[in-house]
Amino acid sequence: MRLFLTGDRDVLALNSPYDEYWFVHSAARMVWGGNYNQLAFAHLPIYSMWLAALNVLGVPARLGIDLAWLGATAYAAFALFRLTGARWVGALFWLYCAFNPLFFVLFDRALSETLLCVLVVLLLGSGLEVWLTRDESGSRRGRVATWLFVVAFALAFHVRKEGVLLLVPLFILVVYSWAGRKAWWRHQSEPALARRLIVLPLFAVVGLGCALAGANFLRWGLAVRYELAAPGYERAMATLSRIDVGRGPLHVTVTARARQQAYEHSSTFRELQPFFEGEQGKQLAAHTARFTGHQGEIGNGWFYWALRDAGAVAGWHASARNADKKYAAIADELEDAFRSGRLKSHPALFSSFLDPDYGKWIGRVPSSSLAVLALVLESRPESVQSQGENATPKQFAEFVEIVGRRNPLPAVVVRGWIVVPEGTSLGLTAHGREPDSWSVVQGPARPDVPGGLPFSLAHSGVELPYQMVVRTPDGNMGHVSIGDLREGVMIKTVGDMSATLGIDELSTGVHVSRVERWLSYLSKSHVRLNWLGGLGYSYKWLNIVLAVLVFLALIRLLIGKQADSPLMAVFLVVVGAIVVRALLFGLLDASSWNGAQARYMAPMIPAFAWIGFVGMWVVVGWLPGRKALASL
Repeated sequence: MRLFLTGDRDVLALNSPYDEYWFVHSAARMVWGGNYNQLAFAHLPIYSMWLAALNVLGVPARLGIDLAWLGATAYAAFALFRLTGARWVGALFWLYCAFNPLFFVLFDRALSETLLCVLVVLLLGSGLEVWLTRDESGSRRGRVATWLFVVAFALAFHVRKEGVLLLVPLFILVVYSWAGRKAWWRHQSEPALARRLIVLPLFAVVGLGCALAGANFLRWGLAVRYELAAPGYERAMATLSRIDVGRGPLHVTVTARARQQAYEHSSTFRELQPFFEGEQGKQLAAHTARFTGHQGEIGNGWFYWALRDAGAVAGWHASARNADKKYAAIADELEDAFRSGRLKSHPALFSSFLDPDYGKWIGRVPSSSLAVLALVLESRPESVQSQGENATPKQFAEFVEIVGRRNPLPAVVVRGWIVVPEGTSLGLTAHGREPDSWSVVQGPARPDVPGGLPFSLAHSGVELPYQMVVRTPDGNMGHVSIGDLREGVMIKTVGDMSATLGIDELSTGVHVSRVERWLSYLSKSHVRLNWLGGLGYSYKWLNIVLAVLVFLALIRLLIGKQADSPLMAVFLVVVGAIVVRALLFGLLDASSWNGAQARYMAPMIPAFAWIGFVGMWVVVGWLPGRKALASL
């Protein structure tokens, strides 16, 4: 049923050179192929390697992530069953994950968070299985759990830049287990359990990190996991951010004034002035102002990449080593100006992604963190939905090749009649541009419509038009929104000229899934039914119930004097992982850019459901007439 519901969904083809398209393009060149440029190894490559592996196997990426998700959640459900002895707990957890509408839509995106969701679930299941097989580590079940935990931990650590957060729940586990070491570190199982839960995962993290850095060194000349972590670039970002020119706008650290100061004190950064102060920089500032609200400034979320693009335009990225030397030179020159007092600076913070002028954003951290934390209860599909496909034809071809996209380019077809003089031109357009092609209407007139001339328009492409434009021979223009057109209905154009038209056939290029067609048939309705939205509304209330159950379960464990039980460890480790992730993205949201995005917290949703259904089992054992919880 799950595959039926998502079987005709596709990975969206988006023109996101720093996000979705980067991963697809990296997979197309097998990660370390092709020529070097400023984006060659800008991100961690684990997700691109996943896409490339699916492509080699001939498995479409959308089907591949679905199967991985269903398999990982099934394994985690099995671990829950072995923990509680209640099959219904595992079954409910699996059903929750399998039919959560948020993941129906999130998996349409070529984002590394999708793979992280799978890896987090594997960590939950395999970590619990390692504990449950602590006295039988040599068994097949124990070996499978160990290898899954070690591999999933290493991959999850390196799939995204914030992987270091995984060390926090591991630290919580170490501290908690040491406090209850009589129960956790029994003599016969102590060395094996410590090795499986702590030592091997850390070795795997270091080993995979060294492998990635080594491969990048051999191919690109820099021994870093990804180029945004190159020391020269990180130092350049940190020093540019530290320039103190007074209180600037929120989410803009390197302001226009700060750039002017940097030009004066860094001859190397001055080489980038034509980019930032020229047409490219102005266009970028105008684009980011739509999101930050600050005219003439480049928002932080874009400046990190703009610095690299500017370096590429200046010719710095002939090689990775040369580029990093240039970025390091910026840092050296600005740091010298800081030390000499020629340039005022803010104190350095632990991350170059945070605005050192913490006074303007520190008060927002609690509310931002709570807003991010609330996303664990998120269930609305639209919160992770793209606004629409906009890949270029070349990019679209790579999406077809790499992710196995099946649905063709969407098309718009409009046929009907219009009352205009012969020789009038019609066209379809998007974003106010000139239509790619004009169609001239001419007779004979329709016999059923006095003065009505037939027309037929069609457009196929990633970017769909939203307007139909009419241009008379004398140059007068009129238009009508495609969204206002209806089959069998007449409408008038607006603008310099008014013309009446009727629509005989209309196809707007919107993909209707098999589920929507099925539901429309059952309801005898031709309108699109928002079944995913309805499912999301149900999950909203289910998530609230699970949150209450987690709270009640913690009370139950404390009242029952089971604070040192493995159940409490499960709650503390998962809650710790959720909270620390919310704090990190809350800091970024308060300081630098919009961190309150559902996709960032999506990997924590299955972890939340995990403790929610464990909480349900604990609370059920608390009810009158139920047996007390068995000793674990």
